[in-house]
Amino acid sequence: MKRLIWMLAAAAALSACAGGQSGRDEVLSSDTEKTVEQDELRVRETQTLSALAKLEEAIAAYIGAEKRIPDSLDQLVPKYLAEIPTVEIDVRGHRDNNLVQVYPASILRDGQIDGTMLKDTGRWGYVHNDRQVVIFVDCIHRSHQGRAWYQQHGVY
Repeated sequence: MKRLIWMLAAAAALSACAGGQSGRDEVLSSDTEKTVEQDELRVRETQTLSALAKLEEAIAAYIGAEKRIPDSLDQLVPKYLAEIPTVEIDVRGHRDNNLVQVYPASILRDGQIDGTMLKDTGRWGYVHNDRQVVIFVDCIHRSHQGRAWYQQHGVY
């Protein structure tokens, strides 16, 4: 986060100094803007992964206390979570949201999500059967880490 703040300050300083210069400074400004955009995207992705971890912890706490799997993520609120966190991936038209796409257990193949069966909503995805619970980002696109978003999940 400190790096992002530093980059934003540097971008502002460069743009303020660029008033009377041309060519090279415009390229620097463009490169700085791209760097800032990439850093902002990484921060948003990190926030989403952190929110995913919070959801996973809440599900584990729910299962531990209630001795059953929740039918929906709404059952975690307010006892295990204050609210459903926001998905912030900004990929291919997916907007920030805290909505949940519930899937049938049939999307699980050998304990993993079958990506061909996803709706690619950009919401939280939730699926469970008698043996496992999976929470994930319902997105088939790749994050900066190179993995499809739906593959970054916890299984219980």
